[in-house]
Amino acid sequence: MDSLYYLIPMFFIILLTVPLFIQLRVTFRLEDLSGVICLYIFKIKIVYYMYQIKGKKIILQNEKKTKVKEFDFDPSQLVIAQIFKAQLKDKTRVKELFVFYNIGLGDAFLSSMVGGLINVGVLTFFTMLKNTRPTASMGIYDTISYNREVFEVAGKGSVSISLFDVVYSLIMSVILIKKLAKGNKGERA
Repeated sequence: MDSLYYLIPMFFIILLTVPLFIQLRVTFRLEDLSGVICLYIFKIKIVYYMYQIKGKKIILQNEKKTKVKEFDFDPSQLVIAQIFKAQLKDKTRVKELFVFYNIGLGDAFLSSMVGGLINVGVLTFFTMLKNTRPTASMGIYDTISYNREVFEVAGKGSVSISLFDVVYSLIMSVILIKKLAKGNKGERA
């Protein structure tokens, strides 16, 4: 009977060490500056928003409600995000990364040249990423519309990371930020 009590800590240990499979899907249309963003964890939809950019405002809309957010970036928030990103960088495992786009500029020659330029840029990025993440599956799917004007981009990426790594990175980021804050106070004095 005492051994059943060991199941509780074992459950939390397994929960912290089993990797989370996170998938992010993003689309963007240049004509009306809108798109869709969707976040999946273990192929279960967690967040789904349609967004539209109007000046400094981003209108987020899902099935239930509409939110209007105006974004002003504070440099201190960017430092926090950069430190947290640096902590998570080596702990995440990229599983797949795919880029889909449809481009048309009304002129067949110009559309094909811009499509080729986009392919070279994306494939160069994939090559650099493949050097650091050799197990990742990557691909680019392009559609060139020769007789109309259109620009649509979509991306799909999957990563895996354990919950322990996220918590550890968050704690380390807080510690580093506090050290930076103490260092800045010491310089001012």
